[in-house]
Amino acid sequence: MPRKFCINNLPEICNTIPAAVIAFDTNCRVLVFNKYAESFFGVHPSIIVGYNLHSVGITFGSEDQNIASLLTTGESIIDKELTITYNNTPYPVRLSVNPLYNCDGTITGALAILHDNSLVSLPEPRMQHLETLASIGEMTAGTIHEIRNPLTSISGFVQLLSVRAMRQHDETSIEYCRLISDEVTHINNILSDFLTLAKPQPNKFLKLNIIRPISDVLTLLYGEALMYGIDIKQNIDNETLYVMGNSEKIREVLINLCRNAFQAMTRGGTLTLTVKSDENAITTMITDTGHGMSLELIDNIFKPFFTTKETGTGLGLSVCQRIIREHNGQINVASKPGEGTTFTLLFPRLKE
Repeated sequence: MPRKFCINNLPEICNTIPAAVIAFDTNCRVLVFNKYAESFFGVHPSIIVGYNLHSVGITFGSEDQNIASLLTTGESIIDKELTITYNNTPYPVRLSVNPLYNCDGTITGALAILHDNSLVSLPEPRMQHLETLASIGEMTAGTIHEIRNPLTSISGFVQLLSVRAMRQHDETSIEYCRLISDEVTHINNILSDFLTLAKPQPNKFLKLNIIRPISDVLTLLYGEALMYGIDIKQNIDNETLYVMGNSEKIREVLINLCRNAFQAMTRGGTLTLTVKSDENAITTMITDTGHGMSLELIDNIFKPFFTTKETGTGLGLSVCQRIIREHNGQINVASKPGEGTTFTLLFPRLKE
């Protein structure tokens, strides 16, 4: 007979269960998202706790209706194998769900326990591939450290040369120093992409107006757009739109997507940046008039190391996807060959 979990000892229960645990009330508002769940989904509890399961993108697939029934009947779900989704990403799990009771016996919610099934049936070649990737990840941090040391020296000497050039009013040398500094920064960004994929760092999320990093990026890329002969258009709601996030990371995503759009248009074209909002979400769309992409290409663009550029690393869009997921958002792409491309970013809106 299933054990009756009481709401009063819920924190104690969740701390002793070596699996992903999500507790929610009768309105499906998340009460507990334990450390195993944080690791499993790759999202901080502060992004999930206090919100409705479906509003944050968590669904239990074929068991959704049974869970809704459980909140009324109290009939448990025991060790079901199924695929749940978070932000449209599938997670194969073994799922058990038990009702939560008040001390008077009233059902006040449910406790879902999820065990990862993703590695159980992997074929041997796939396991070996994962082990190889893990080894590469362990080597990455040390390699990046060794590369960054000489880059720091180069950057320091370039700054000294720039100061000397300014004293001598040598505009050409000043411009060369700026270009060298920009390229050093570009190399550092690539190294950071490797490090992010190999060993994601914890982000400091703060309440921020998402219009600010968007405006910063548009200002930053204005000169680059002129160089490519590209017209930038803005359709942005004239209001303050708050999200819980990291401004630097959001800027990184926007710069990456806009520069990809510049390169897709080669020479000339229009980049349109649209920001819309409703009560629950903020939608940012980056649309270009470039050469577009086939369905096969769209299926692969977020895979690490996949690139169509001769000098590309294939990491940019993988990192963008990871950053957006860390913000509890979604990144989608729509494109047709010869008709341009639109990347859509969805962020949960923070109530003022």
